[in-house]
Amino acid sequence: MTFETSLRRRVEQVRRRWWVVLVIAGLAAVSALPLLNVTPTYAATSTLVLSSPNRNPLEDATMITGYSTLFNDPATVGRLRTTFDVPPDVTFEARMVGASPILTIEAIAKDPKVAQEAALRMAEAFTQDINSVRQRRNDNAIRDTQRQLDALMAQPGPSGVLNPLAPVLQQRLDVLRADSTDQMQELQPRGGVTEIASKAKIELLMRVGGGVLLGVLAALALAAVSTRLENSGDLRDKTGVDALADLPAGDTLEESRVRETRLHGLVNVVSLQDLPKATVVAVTDARGAGGARELAEALATLSARQGSRTVLVYADDEASPAIEDIGFNDALVDPGVVGSALRDGPVESLRIMPVGSGVDDRCSRVSRDRVTAVVDELRTDADTIVVSVPPITESVDAQPICAAADRTILVVDKRWSRASGVTAAVDALAGVRAVLLGAVLVGGSRRGRLGKLRRVDLDARPEFESTTGGPG
Repeated sequence: MTFETSLRRRVEQVRRRWWVVLVIAGLAAVSALPLLNVTPTYAATSTLVLSSPNRNPLEDATMITGYSTLFNDPATVGRLRTTFDVPPDVTFEARMVGASPILTIEAIAKDPKVAQEAALRMAEAFTQDINSVRQRRNDNAIRDTQRQLDALMAQPGPSGVLNPLAPVLQQRLDVLRADSTDQMQELQPRGGVTEIASKAKIELLMRVGGGVLLGVLAALALAAVSTRLENSGDLRDKTGVDALADLPAGDTLEESRVRETRLHGLVNVVSLQDLPKATVVAVTDARGAGGARELAEALATLSARQGSRTVLVYADDEASPAIEDIGFNDALVDPGVVGSALRDGPVESLRIMPVGSGVDDRCSRVSRDRVTAVVDELRTDADTIVVSVPPITESVDAQPICAAADRTILVVDKRWSRASGVTAAVDALAGVRAVLLGAVLVGGSRRGRLGKLRRVDLDARPEFESTTGGPG
């Protein structure tokens, strides 16, 4: 199967299950509707800077990276929010500005004033929290140095000379008091407020698009698990049987033309079989179908129109057209009555063998040898013999008849037949070593065109021809 053929089949599977795509896409759209009513939000910033004189700015940038990670910890935000009375519905995020020692505190709220006030409070809170730790450490160092200096001043050297260590401690004390290293400062307390554009429409489009994609996948999944046989691809993939033709119901003029063309193609397939003698084709239904008799009539009529000497045999044990004196059932007992059982058909070169006398227990008459004897009699004066056979899985008479035929065509209804019914029919044919030529897909209702067993009057030619696409 080529890529284009596979793609067309997948598209057709989705098209047939459009409602699945529509439902899932609709549910996705409904889930996004609440987003359309969401009120806009606002982002406000407050900017801080880490000031460290006489130190490389890259070192301060490294410190800011750690501070931003510390701020974004939910525990830190929760502690500062509680301590400094920040509204609980405001969210925060700290971001480093490039590779600089600058840190922005962003607050997001539904009200622009609340957002700006929250950003300012949180920036002040974080500044105090960081600087308080540094200040405590610096204050401890100042106290220790001051205590050492006081001790030296209380104990001067000989002759009242000042201890030479006292100036050193005094210088260290002055440096500690003037130190501003690692001190967080406010750079721009009110950095401004911006409205965050609503993404509801984008979210809606994304959800609908995702719903459509999910719907397509669901439709393909349903097609994969379904046992229905909607086209020749389904028939081949799910049963392994090739479709000889896919016949539409013929409810419109265009469908009737397509059906007629494909029936002609099917007749050509039958006539071109490489067989040394008159071709015998059995036509039977898979479970759920009911178009074997009508398809047999159509094939026999078109074959006769092409000039082939054709015999249509009604072996399906249902009432055959018009004449019910002798026919197939009688020939099973006495093949010598075959010639007298044949009737002229509505088309030149077409002869018809009706079912014949009614039999209560026909299965006692039907055997492969008896059917072969009848067929051999028909071969003497025919090029093509089309046999309408009972459903292969529903009648014990069908298997011997199909076994005696050269080829068997299986009728499959796209609406009512299932993969299991087709495989059961194939197994039944294989069990008697019947040769399956292929399957014919028919459309419409279960008893619609090429799915309806219609009573055909041999003497009313227009009616017969109307069932096979001819006039009338």
